Amino acid sequence: MENDFCAECYSRPYGFSYIHYKGKGDNSSAHTDKDLFSVFMLIDGEVDYDIEGKRIHISPNDILLVGNNELHRSIINRRKNCEYLLLMINLDFFIKNNCTGFSEMVFNRSLGDNNVISAKTVADYKIADIFLRLDGYCKEKPPELAVVNSVIIELLYNLNKHVVKSGEADYRQAKINDIISFINDNITERLSLDDIAKQFFLTKQYLCKLFKKNTGYTINKYIAYKRIVLVKEAYFNGCNLSQACYKAGFNDYSSFYRAYSKITDESPRKNLSQKN
Repeated sequence: MENDFCAECYSRPYGFSYIHYKGKGDNSSAHTDKDLFSVFMLIDGEVDYDIEGKRIHISPNDILLVGNNELHRSIINRRKNCEYLLLMINLDFFIKNNCTGFSEMVFNRSLGDNNVISAKTVADYKIADIFLRLDGYCKEKPPELAVVNSVIIELLYNLNKHVVKSGEADYRQAKINDIISFINDNITERLSLDDIAKQFFLTKQYLCKLFKKNTGYTINKYIAYKRIVLVKEAYFNGCNLSQACYKAGFNDYSSFYRAYSKITDESPRKNLSQKN
């Protein structure tokens, strides 16, 4: 089967984009999607996602939610075909459409928590039916965007209603969530292990062990990933690389270069020389 976009629907004024994809999937590099909330439903194939250092296996008819600040990457079995639906929504969509009342899954969900709505829940509450109805409207030529917009609102309402709500988190997981939030809130500032450990009344040794065990990342690697995303964003918005490095929290271009090369095994200028 050749790669095939069975349906595509983009609307900047309405603030969403949608694709229905079949074919040989590809892995993505770790990244965040600025100002976008994504809803992914696997129809067929084998897909894992790394989200905030947690490996999540996605089964057919599971729905995956990815927030705008969640560091994530897809891992797809490229020997097999896959089919999925992907809806990407600008965050201001919720304000424009008076949907802030059912946006808990977007704005109040801790990074890396409750990302999956199970296939059973999707089937029991007929959420897949809504998604497939959306797919049908998006396949119309041309699609009626007002109708598509309405079905997206219905889908978001039901997703928010049935997303797993966190119960009482244990001490360690609550602490990790607080640490991740602190890092993201201060990502462009000076962030040393000493600073973070002091903030949470932990020893550096315990902090590093706790973070690595619960996320799969070292703290320094996690910070580097997040800052690299910010460098790319600033660079593609007109900053030169040196300016972008400072804006993202790197001390200088050399420290950015070392982090980028270590993570990607390539030089930044090779990958960033042509702007999107």
